[in-house]
Amino acid sequence: MPKYIWILTAFLLGPVSSFCQTELIGQVVDALTQEPLPYVNIGLVNENIGTVSDEQGYFLLELDAKHNNESNLRFSMIGFESRNFILQDYIQKNLITVALTEESTKLKEVIVSTKRTKFETKVLGNKTTSKLIYAAFTTNKLGNEMGFVVRQRKRPMILKKFSISLVENDYGPIRFRLNLYAVENGLPTTTLLKENIIIETDIASGIVTKDLSAFQIVIDEDFFVAIEWIEDLGPGNLFFSGGFFGSPLIAREVSQGTWTKVGTASVGMNLEVRY
Repeated sequence: MPKYIWILTAFLLGPVSSFCQTELIGQVVDALTQEPLPYVNIGLVNENIGTVSDEQGYFLLELDAKHNNESNLRFSMIGFESRNFILQDYIQKNLITVALTEESTKLKEVIVSTKRTKFETKVLGNKTTSKLIYAAFTTNKLGNEMGFVVRQRKRPMILKKFSISLVENDYGPIRFRLNLYAVENGLPTTTLLKENIIIETDIASGIVTKDLSAFQIVIDEDFFVAIEWIEDLGPGNLFFSGGFFGSPLIAREVSQGTWTKVGTASVGMNLEVRY
């Protein structure tokens, strides 16, 4: 009996055709220490042209023939102040260095009462482990993100663990970033994190988990949870369990790109939380 496999979002992991005419190459460093900053989000705001710096802070941003020299070029990283430039100021430079300053302001802190003796644990999101319905990143471009909105019913909420069901991984070791955002009008806005949360695995299939206890994340509002593609691993296959139930998928193509609602499909990822 034949098996029918639904692929909810295609991950184009082969060579990507491009009308690129210009490349912006450089490195992002810490303004204080001059140390390289890995996995910085770089791109033209809301134009779906973006990338992510590598472990040594280096980046290559490909600009197609339709790019606008007046575009807002943004560099952002969790825990650092974002910097914005006019693209034309850097377009003719061979190698640029961008320094980011660590944020001095703190995110809003939420106090959890120590008088409580009983807590409720719940899993929010899609718990599917289906191997017949696949889901994936919408492109292979660095900075591609996908996730779902978590609606708060009881507050505050303590995040304990993130899980995602991996159907196929023929890369071997992979690494992606877990992001949490505030929500406005149903779409992600600003980050809710103080530091990067990197998820690593080398399994071919199965459940990938990340213990969040050490990050002490407490949230008292609706929020968006996403995974982000941050390393260029070349051609390959990476598929997650998918389904047609749960919160609809929201994604953006690249760093600094536009968020869009993909449809009613969802990915097999979830959060274990405590109230």
